Amino acid sequence: MAAGNCLFGTVDSWLIWNLTGGKNGGIHITDVSNASRTMLMNIDTLKWDPVLINFFGIPNSVLPAIKSSSEVYGYIAKGSLRGLPVSGCLGDQQSALVGQQCLSMGQAKATYGTGCFLLYNTGNFPVHSSKGLLTTVAYKLGPKVPPVYALEGSVAVAGAALNWLRDNLNILPSFGEAQIHVPDL
Repeated sequence: MAAGNCLFGTVDSWLIWNLTGGKNGGIHITDVSNASRTMLMNIDTLKWDPVLINFFGIPNSVLPAIKSSSEVYGYIAKGSLRGLPVSGCLGDQQSALVGQQCLSMGQAKATYGTGCFLLYNTGNFPVHSSKGLLTTVAYKLGPKVPPVYALEGSVAVAGAALNWLRDNLNILPSFGEAQIHVPDL
């Protein structure tokens, strides 16, 4: 880091940096939804928290710029898509919230896969849970609009538990029969 040739970011910032040129002028950015999940961003100011980055010894210069979830960040630098704008970025579960059209306060979605993730849209103000849910930035659809926040609960082994019941205990012959066997468990 001392040599100034190091960048820190999440998968989205790496993808955008590479799409927009990488070492040859790539743009080092992330959006508020991904930045909020690093636990280094202040979700009230939408900026890197100076107390936290100083505590961890992370120079601000290695962090990506924090942008909204929807704006033109740069342009694809190479290949057949060269010149197309890179103009949207959302975290994993936050994109599911938008994709399932939970755009109003009070709407929620649950995504079930290896894990199960519930996001509840809390509107333009962060709500802090006393029940162990994570307060996160859901999205910010443009640089001049307020962010939308969410509460998130997750279970890491939802789908994996079904695999375990099927593969280790032989209780479920197939996932299709899970609904039939639930009353028996």
